[in-house]
Amino acid sequence: MKRVRHLLAAIAALALTATLLALGTSPAAAAPAKAAPKGYGTCKATAPSSPARRQGTGWTCAEAVPFAAPGTVTERIVRGVSDGACANGRDSDRHNYCWGETLTNRAFDTKGKETGRSVVEAVSFARLSSSSGKWTENIAVKATKMEGKAKTVSMDLSASCSGLCTVDAPAWGGAPVELELGDERTGNLSFTSTVTKGNYSFISPTYTSVGDILEAGGGPANPVTWNGHDLRCDAQVGQYPGCIVMGHLANVTIRESAYGAAAIAYGWAQSNLKGGNFGTETKPLQRNSGGKAEAARKRRQSCTAAPDPFKKDPSVTDDSCDEFPFASSVQGGTNGSECTEIIPRKTAGVWHVDVVRDSPHGNNAPCIRAHVPLPENRGAGGELGRAVVADRILEMEWYEVIIAP
Repeated sequence: MKRVRHLLAAIAALALTATLLALGTSPAAAAPAKAAPKGYGTCKATAPSSPARRQGTGWTCAEAVPFAAPGTVTERIVRGVSDGACANGRDSDRHNYCWGETLTNRAFDTKGKETGRSVVEAVSFARLSSSSGKWTENIAVKATKMEGKAKTVSMDLSASCSGLCTVDAPAWGGAPVELELGDERTGNLSFTSTVTKGNYSFISPTYTSVGDILEAGGGPANPVTWNGHDLRCDAQVGQYPGCIVMGHLANVTIRESAYGAAAIAYGWAQSNLKGGNFGTETKPLQRNSGGKAEAARKRRQSCTAAPDPFKKDPSVTDDSCDEFPFASSVQGGTNGSECTEIIPRKTAGVWHVDVVRDSPHGNNAPCIRAHVPLPENRGAGGELGRAVVADRILEMEWYEVIIAP
């Protein structure tokens, strides 16, 4: 009887082995390692009856790590969509941003030995608009490494965003692209801010990609995610909404070639007044709240109010009172009697500044009052107004005043 039982057990074992072989699976591959591989990002076990398991894959792992772009992504791929390289994988200024990610997928056998690896470098560049709530990221991906059984990787890319924001279709219309070693693909992701008139919204994109090594059977899906830059979109300045990258000081550029004495006066204040050297990077101005009425009140205080109202100088053509800090700033509006009064003059092509009345505070004066031809005064004021829209400077937001040639 024992011999019969042993014979039946042997027959059953042979039958099981035959069944497993018919499925393309070996008894050793029937169960993955008890613990997932460590240090390779997100890892998932393959299902016992899956195509990946039948090809000997017990685990798949995926991770995303920021990298400096363009790197091995060719310059040709990204030229024309950025002002420069993405040096640390997360570069930005107030109007542009980029990100770079190294996306690595690995396959392991049921004993935890790596059998295949693919590396895709992805880079994105975007330029935000000061007159639109829509923007597009230009995406480039390149397969830079294939090892072991990995010959082809399938990947997709999608995004979501917090705040008043929507995202159009995923890159490549939502269909994965297949990349072999050296292959490059370009695509885009498009975003729209839904901010309404008079409001603003903080927006943070999040990106998701799924990559599969096809020769390892593909799957199970291991999505990798990473966060983008913090953005702000508003519909508070100008006629249309616009967006900026957070964390960058706004700036107003006043050119001497365009606005002459006005630019020289502001620059002189920044260089010579210890107390009133506003508008520098370390001592920025702050946009006033209260609108035009409040700015007009402050301008009167600096230029026409007692006890020492501004008096035109006959040596200055079309003379006008120009104040700095600006009346449209929080720091503006000091009574003119407290300001240093100056006349910028250009002689033989060279600018110099005459001090016609010292402030009671000396070099610690909180402001200047300058004799500036009216067209240059108004022109500089107009430039300030345009910069408020171009740089999306909200009320009470800080900004730098740059004096350029």
